Amino acid sequence: MTRMYAPTSQAKIELRQHRLVLSRCSSLAAPLLLFLAVVGAYCATVLGILVTGTLAALMLVPLCGMLVIALFVIGHDACHQSYTCSRFLNHVIGRVAFLPALHSFSLWDREHNHRHHRFNNIRCLDYAWIPLDPAEYAHASLFQRLKYRLYRNPAGVLLYYLLEIWPQRKLWPRRVLVGRIRPAYIADSVLLAAFVAASLLLIDVGGWFGKSAFEAFVLAFVLPFLIFQMMFSVAIFLHHTHHDVPWYASVEEWEADGGGVRGTVHVEFPYVFRKIILHIMEHTAHHYAPGVPLYKLGDMQERIERHGPKTWRFSFREYAAVCARCKLFDYATHSWFNFEGRRTSFSLDVRLPVSDGHRPCLPLPTR
Repeated sequence: MTRMYAPTSQAKIELRQHRLVLSRCSSLAAPLLLFLAVVGAYCATVLGILVTGTLAALMLVPLCGMLVIALFVIGHDACHQSYTCSRFLNHVIGRVAFLPALHSFSLWDREHNHRHHRFNNIRCLDYAWIPLDPAEYAHASLFQRLKYRLYRNPAGVLLYYLLEIWPQRKLWPRRVLVGRIRPAYIADSVLLAAFVAASLLLIDVGGWFGKSAFEAFVLAFVLPFLIFQMMFSVAIFLHHTHHDVPWYASVEEWEADGGGVRGTVHVEFPYVFRKIILHIMEHTAHHYAPGVPLYKLGDMQERIERHGPKTWRFSFREYAAVCARCKLFDYATHSWFNFEGRRTSFSLDVRLPVSDGHRPCLPLPTR
């Protein structure tokens, strides 16, 4: 039986007090300097890609991709209104930080803050990496099963966000997903289009140094964007997928089991890499305290980790094991299965079982 997130009453009080302390804004200078430093490094790297030879440019591409990730994490915090204590600055910083990742600030706010954080790991209410149960998988079409199998493969994990989430949910508002289309949705999508147009104009700089327009655009913008997409897809998979972590068939289960925290995973990376990605993998602490900014999240994670949330140290071997064991999830027995129908986890001890009268809604196989 896996250890559960189960703090005592006194520990809950202490965690709430610590969350309150860390959520308080102390200074505008530090977050602004960090934001400006990352923006400056990103612009300098893009310029370096455009003005150097092909080999040197290729060496700068991974760095540029990591800076897109760092900017996105800053924008993510700004969207939570936790990056600075100024709501206006958070909106400006968030929108600018999201540009290289081509994400609409207002659409991200709707889907991430008002949906994912309220209903993470709940089938039909969360919107990414929802595992099918064995019966759903058996009744899916051949194409749906093949696509689902691809995304649950260690290499296929990298493609999921780019193909299934970003174009449908983060780029342009779709009435079927957002309902009433607000002016902010349109404005943010137009802002993304303007950034792409400006990027196309900027590639002329590469021409001055012997690069074709195609080469300049691919090296300076497309490849860093794809690095972000693939790494982010892996990150959100790891945030909520592990054979010791349950998913839920209903809000009632989720609330009774503390699913907001129990449904998250902290994956430990080396110190330097953790700093480069700005603590985005301290995800248990983030779900418990979304108001705590990234530059204080390590402290919150250290406190909450004493009470049993799932933590593991990243290795490619363990990553492959998670992918192999987390194929299908039986929401009745709270167990993970592989595609051959073998149980790959203990029956996870969810505090509230699915009631006989519960009528689960079935998600699309790729959501």
